[in-house]
Amino acid sequence: MKEITLEVASRNSVGKGVARKLRAAKKIPAVVYGGKNNPVSLELDHDHFHQKYHSLHGENALVNLNVDGKGSENKAMIRDMQRDPVTGTIIHIDFQFIQMDEKIRISVPVKLIGTAIGVKTYSGVLQWNYRNLTVHALPQYVPESIDVNIENLNIGDAVHIRDLQYPNVEFSEDEHEPVVSVIAPKLAKLPSAAGEGGEEGAEAAATEETAEQKEPEVISEKKAEERKAEKEKDKDKK
Repeated sequence: MKEITLEVASRNSVGKGVARKLRAAKKIPAVVYGGKNNPVSLELDHDHFHQKYHSLHGENALVNLNVDGKGSENKAMIRDMQRDPVTGTIIHIDFQFIQMDEKIRISVPVKLIGTAIGVKTYSGVLQWNYRNLTVHALPQYVPESIDVNIENLNIGDAVHIRDLQYPNVEFSEDEHEPVVSVIAPKLAKLPSAAGEGGEEGAEAAATEETAEQKEPEVISEKKAEERKAEKEKDKDKK
């Protein structure tokens, strides 16, 4: 797992008003839990955090928190990031100290490697069932991502949880669940009259169309009486 170092500052003032002022000054309010002490309120520079965080490309990382210029013996992890629902800006971060000799449970992103032969050659449809998987492991064994090679997947093939080879890592999901699979393409639309059916298809379509055009006229009772009266007049004339 990657490691990053963040420069943070402790703060004594808390509350919504304080948080608004910090955000206005391009600071992010934060708190760190765990360890032997009570939760500690922090603040960190917005640009500094984004620079470090973007280098992770969405992957998990161990965090070394330098609080007021002093490093900590305990490493931490990002447990939660709150974002503004409108702008998407990070408005609060929760860190948690962890023990390197204790297992943690954490969500890890799934990355697909390559293009499935069933998709590339046979127009199959790729079903990506799990974008993240929950792992249980010691911090040093937690992978940055779960990489799944799908190049050899043909139509009907799948990679299941049980197929993932990550030593010292336990997955919380059912081992029989498919992480990714390739299924057959949906049924194509019926061929056009001049398409796959060729002349026979065109002839069948033409016959069907002619049949529709020659559909018998529905004669109402009133119309039948009128026609009968006309026939009787013709007889009288003769």
